[in-house]
Amino acid sequence: MATLTSNKNYLSPVGFKFTIDNQLYPNLEYFCTAVSLPSISIAEAPMPFRGANVGFTGDRITFDDLTVKFNITEDMDNYKETFDWIHNIVNVGEQFKSDAVLSILTSHNNVSKTIRFSDVFPISLSGVEFTTGATEIEYLQADVTFKYTSFEFI
Repeated sequence: MATLTSNKNYLSPVGFKFTIDNQLYPNLEYFCTAVSLPSISIAEAPMPFRGANVGFTGDRITFDDLTVKFNITEDMDNYKETFDWIHNIVNVGEQFKSDAVLSILTSHNNVSKTIRFSDVFPISLSGVEFTTGATEIEYLQADVTFKYTSFEFI
């Protein structure tokens, strides 16, 4: 039986830290501004019974993609870092997978929950639009989408 939580504080959208291999991808980690915790789902397993399909729980979990947004540095170091990661996967033929961690922080900036993503690798990097029509300075950002094996609360 579940019990009511003793912590009635709401989760803040700004209380997080994203960590990925900082030896290989330090700029992606440092300039990260947003992470979308992916949804998970299971498909139903229909079972035919007397002219109807009866739904049973499925036995496979589907994980949606992990999306990370980051501010692009003036020298584009972090954009190029991610670009090179994708480029190396295709041209070198190695897996280039890494684990990533999303740390959820409390209102006092202490780690409340830790979510580990296993075998992360990028599958897309958004484009960047340069424009002279901007009336205010909005620093450029990019999105990188990752596939992974699974994620778990640790």
